[in-house]
Amino acid sequence: MPNNQVLIILNGEDQTVLSESSNKIILAKKKQENITHDHTLLQTNFDSLEDLIKANTFIKSQFSKIDELVIIYRSIDLNMISYQYDYNHIRQIYQELMNIIYFINLLVPLLKDEFSFILSFEKDNHYKVHLNNFKMSLIKYLETLKFDLVKSIDVDIKILN
Repeated sequence: MPNNQVLIILNGEDQTVLSESSNKIILAKKKQENITHDHTLLQTNFDSLEDLIKANTFIKSQFSKIDELVIIYRSIDLNMISYQYDYNHIRQIYQELMNIIYFINLLVPLLKDEFSFILSFEKDNHYKVHLNNFKMSLIKYLETLKFDLVKSIDVDIKILN
């Protein structure tokens, strides 16, 4: 029986997290040219809660349960001088984090009894402090969610670097 995967692609790509036999719904900022597997693409910039609520409604209509939620945030290329002072970019990172956490909370009723979060991040880099904060905040949130759901759902968190 094929798995149901929801992929959130914030940046970059990682072909290793895609299951060929799974049903996939992808949330991304733009069309993913390198994904050749059958999938449904929902475009969003992750700034709009309204888009994420609509995505949740669509996912509920397509999947009775979700086996995996994959988050990809890789290949970030920054201009190091402007990054330190680009407050719009910094605000966007933390807005995306807040909205992703909200979206995961919306999906909790759809999680299968044995569920996996797969996080595909690039390695920590002291120059990318805000991205490191994003990564660690999301991991801590998922660990807390796992603890909260321990009696009802067996949650596995896989972190790929």
